[in-house]
Amino acid sequence: MSEIQWENIRFRASSFGQLMSESKDKKNPIGKTCAAELIKIYNQEVYGRKRDITTKHMDKGKRAEDESIKLFSIVEGKMFYKNEDRLENEWFTGHSDIFTGDHVESAEEIWDIKTRWDLDSFMPKLVEDCANGEELQLQVYFDLTGANSGGIANTLVDCPPEILMEEKRRLLYSMNVVSEENPEYLKAAAELEHLLTFSDIPLTERVIKQPVTRNDELIEKMKQKVPIMRQWLQEFHEKHMNLYPQSENLLT
Repeated sequence: MSEIQWENIRFRASSFGQLMSESKDKKNPIGKTCAAELIKIYNQEVYGRKRDITTKHMDKGKRAEDESIKLFSIVEGKMFYKNEDRLENEWFTGHSDIFTGDHVESAEEIWDIKTRWDLDSFMPKLVEDCANGEELQLQVYFDLTGANSGGIANTLVDCPPEILMEEKRRLLYSMNVVSEENPEYLKAAAELEHLLTFSDIPLTERVIKQPVTRNDELIEKMKQKVPIMRQWLQEFHEKHMNLYPQSENLLT
């Protein structure tokens, strides 16, 4: 196992919602929520273990991302480009979804696309502020690219056919009917499809923006915590490695 240079660790944009949580102990800047996230980072760095949780909502987000970018571009009346590059600097690493400008490293705007599952998960965004973790994530993107504005672009696009088919299969199994020709199932399947497809809704009613502007004071606060978290990881690693004296005679 190669020695990890903890003083050079960069922290992912998506982790800062947990990493910047306030500690209840004023003497200890690393609270329980932050420590839990740091331990996940440790497990990935040292052992290559990372738990990837995938839900049907996330699956839709991945499969329908291009359609969501297209919808957002049409409604906004300007071209947004899909970012293919992971960026990093001295403190952060991150991969934003879309941008305007010639290149992501000199982006004018940075947006994260959130492809919502249905109307019930989409419409509340009209009266909700951007979540704290999402705002912190955007601040990292601003620092990595130089952009000054952007935010969360919530979109409502049709459920991809393969996911819709799987949802209908689940419905069929849950109803415990003889076949797909059962009248009750056919009615329920039609209602399900109506809930998950949105071509009858005008395009302009299928995008909700939650703008975020660059906050250099907040970015600096995040940067100041980075060396503290690196030191915590270093000490955690040393504690772990010194649990038992190293011996060649130990069974493996």
